[in-house]
Amino acid sequence: MFRHREGDFAMPFYEYVCQACGKDFVLLQSMGTKEEETVCPYCSERRSRKMLSKFSSGGHDHSVCGVGSGGWGGG
Repeated sequence: MFRHREGDFAMPFYEYVCQACGKDFVLLQSMGTKEEETVCPYCSERRSRKMLSKFSSGGHDHSVCGVGSGGWGGG
């Protein structure tokens, strides 16, 4: 796990798409969480699949993390 302060653990964001309802969403969760354990926040099914995340290129565009069809930055 990543540590950023004494006693605190950082958790990464993961992007998912639900195979049941088709919605995509972003979750902050432990690196050890398996896809089959992930519950869709829209339909409560356990049929979510991780998506390839978009990464920042170090530019000056400071987009905000979004939830829903826009994914990261609403794009």
